[in-house]
Amino acid sequence: MTVQDERCVGRPGARIHRILSCCVLVLAILLTTSTAQAVPSFARQTNMPCSACHTGGFYPELNNFGRMFKLNGYIWSAHEEKPYEPYPPVAAAQEFSYTRTDKDQPGLTRRNGRLPTVAFGSDGNDNFSFPQQASFFLAGRFYGRLGGFIMGTYSGADNKWATDNVDVRLTDVRTFGENHTLLYGATLNNGPTVQDAWNTLPAWSQLIGSEVAPGPAASPSMANLIGQVAGVGLYGLWDDFLYAEVTPYLSGMSGVYSFTTASIPKEMVTSGPSPYWRLALYRNKGQHSASLGYVGMYDKVHLSGASGPTNAFLDQGGDVQYQWSSKPHFVTLRGVFLWENQDLSAAKAAKAAGRSTSDLHTLQLWGSYYYNNLVGVTLSFFDIEGSRDRVLYAPEALDGSRTGSPDTWGGFVQLNFLPFARWFDIRMPVLPMTQLALQYTFYGKFNGSRANYDGFGRHASDNNTLYLLAWTPW
Repeated sequence: MTVQDERCVGRPGARIHRILSCCVLVLAILLTTSTAQAVPSFARQTNMPCSACHTGGFYPELNNFGRMFKLNGYIWSAHEEKPYEPYPPVAAAQEFSYTRTDKDQPGLTRRNGRLPTVAFGSDGNDNFSFPQQASFFLAGRFYGRLGGFIMGTYSGADNKWATDNVDVRLTDVRTFGENHTLLYGATLNNGPTVQDAWNTLPAWSQLIGSEVAPGPAASPSMANLIGQVAGVGLYGLWDDFLYAEVTPYLSGMSGVYSFTTASIPKEMVTSGPSPYWRLALYRNKGQHSASLGYVGMYDKVHLSGASGPTNAFLDQGGDVQYQWSSKPHFVTLRGVFLWENQDLSAAKAAKAAGRSTSDLHTLQLWGSYYYNNLVGVTLSFFDIEGSRDRVLYAPEALDGSRTGSPDTWGGFVQLNFLPFARWFDIRMPVLPMTQLALQYTFYGKFNGSRANYDGFGRHASDNNTLYLLAWTPW
């Protein structure tokens, strides 16, 4: 046991005191900000509560009405007699969080020469992000059948502002005969799956999570390119049953799409169009809704910079979701499997990888239950498996792999609470719809091993994470 470990073990009372102090500080801040605008722009536009679109009222997970609102271009309004809603389609949100891993992360409190979070405690582990994120939205109907969702976010971990999720749509509906309808439209968005209406794919699948906790070494290209590319795609929904979409993406490093993307790492610049495709079967009837989908993407990424050799990635996968709503109960079951074939010939030639071809498989399952738009619980299991490569996944403290394997599996349990939900509706119309969340993530394997996975003595269970979040939209 190190001196640092002995200090943590010897001061349990002080550690608990710091945690309680953080929670009290969050609550005090929330209670003193009740004069701000109460509801986001979508709720003002529709004159509906958050629970109209979101599963059990817990944003951002969508229910059937929320999916249809998104696919119809965010234009439904209770103010159809006016070209715009009575108020500008703007909103804001802020997140405050606390993160603690079972073992300290080396160098957590100072990255890239600056402090990404406010850290309580000399061990650098009790990390209170104030804020974790602060976001502003231009979201709703812009004009006629044009609507969208444009988000700008300040990240406490990166200490900078950047364009976040963007999805702008132009939509229409056509009727064929007496029984058939086609909802169709175009979407301008800044990443594969940002535009997706089912909470199974990368952009919206992990709804809550720490920005400073360790994460697995490998993830599919489809997830990595969110915020790094942008494109205009076409989609259609036939008879509220068959959904199809095709979107070609281009790098947002420069050109017409650059305003929609964040700062792009030199290792993530795509070459040429990157086609993305999506098919889904969907049915909503009474208290039940279900979907079965297929998704794919092909992209080439330059080894470094905006020119030169490229590596190629082909992602394909399937997803499923079932929801049951019978007030006051709401149940959601969902899952996704993604398979990625990697052509790493450029990386191998540059000795940045030991193999010219690799595979990566990711699986995640969720089950959630919400009661009375007030409390909820979510259980999840995830598994990542990939080809062994001792060059690509090299030993490194915290983030590396001693075995050259990206294999990781674990899960989390999460409790959600909307403490002011009924108060908001009845007594305090200016009180924000604050969501509180408590999440515990555990790992059975991390980057290829259960014990000493990084080659520097760190175990998978050392990355088990306690995470507290207060999330307030305005």
